[in-house]
Amino acid sequence: MLQPRVLISGASVAGPALAYWLVRAGCKVTVVERASRLRAEGQGIDVRDTARDVIRQMGLFDEIKSKSSNEEGIRLMTKHDKVLAAFGVDADSGKGESATCDIEILRGELAKILVDATKTDVTYIWGDMIESLHETEKEIGVHFANSTPDASFDLVVGADGIGSKIRDLAFPKDLIHFRDLNTYISYFSIPKGEQDDMWAKVAWVGKGRYMAMRPDNIGRTRVFLNVTGYLDSDERLARFRKVLKEGVPAQKALLQELFEDAGWEASRLLEGMHQSDDFYLQHVAQVKIDKWSTPSGRVTMVGDAGFAPSPFSGMGTSIAFIGAYVLAGEISKQLENIPAALESYERILRPYVEDIQSLPPGIPWALIPQSNIGVKLLETVFRTIGFLSRTGVTTVIGNILGYLPFAGGVKFKLPEYEAFKKRS
Repeated sequence: MLQPRVLISGASVAGPALAYWLVRAGCKVTVVERASRLRAEGQGIDVRDTARDVIRQMGLFDEIKSKSSNEEGIRLMTKHDKVLAAFGVDADSGKGESATCDIEILRGELAKILVDATKTDVTYIWGDMIESLHETEKEIGVHFANSTPDASFDLVVGADGIGSKIRDLAFPKDLIHFRDLNTYISYFSIPKGEQDDMWAKVAWVGKGRYMAMRPDNIGRTRVFLNVTGYLDSDERLARFRKVLKEGVPAQKALLQELFEDAGWEASRLLEGMHQSDDFYLQHVAQVKIDKWSTPSGRVTMVGDAGFAPSPFSGMGTSIAFIGAYVLAGEISKQLENIPAALESYERILRPYVEDIQSLPPGIPWALIPQSNIGVKLLETVFRTIGFLSRTGVTTVIGNILGYLPFAGGVKFKLPEYEAFKKRS
């Protein structure tokens, strides 16, 4: 039987997950990653709803859950350190009925589990990247940036994140659309303090800012600092665009300036930020491509590289797993006609992707107020939600918290594929 040669760019979550399923589908798989090694750092990410079925089928559910942070719930705080409401973990379901989930794992640890599960059957190339693509009638040639020799493949998959180089190499700019959410989020870790327990905490402090802390499973506290501009003309957004090009010291200096008057735990978090060596700053946007695959069927996209839903959907990691499963599954049905498989992949998955990318009106701006009045109104809403939670009105809680950062969960029915029913 024909064994298609597939090259995947990116070894975070979507790439190794896709590699796993492509091997099961009967493909010869190579993964190239620009980093020289697996990165242990990264924020906590959760796995919800249908994606949990995917990792169960991979036989990795228990291992992934064992590396979870064991977060017990989330507390919504005022800038004066008063608890507005508290919600326990969404245990054993991941349905998005809480803003916290029982599978909350560091991105680096999840990537390691996936790479370890595939490295015997997959060729991994570290410290290199795709420089150019050259299509012929029967295959696609790849030139690498560093020392990897040129090679040819039947399919190249971009799984290299929101800043995907594969997307830029393969698709005309007029087919690629970004929905800018006027938001920047920084991620880093600090030493766990005596006051830190196994509950996440989030505080909204006005001027489009919130701060969050989450426990992890290695004895540190994960921190998020968020700035959202209401208008495109907000001068802070221009400053963020500038410091993204200038590097980490400039980024930390800007966050110091913007959060030093924020109250709550700002002083401690900023001090820890300056000492952290795992800091990074993310520009939050959604990625939308008119067509996920090139006309030749030689290049396609998966995960954030093709359809980033943004952290506000809470579904980025989950759609990476689901997308990997569906893409490989459709290829398994048509190994000798990959272009047709890519058409099926998009036909099946695009409605779901468009669903989770459809944020409610006013998101994220309504949830991250600019004014003190807006913060007070939001606090009133959260107090009400907390009261409803205590009285058992959980459906209302789920509907509202499902649109918070760290939440999400839109049901997708996984197709069944014959190639995946037998262990290879």
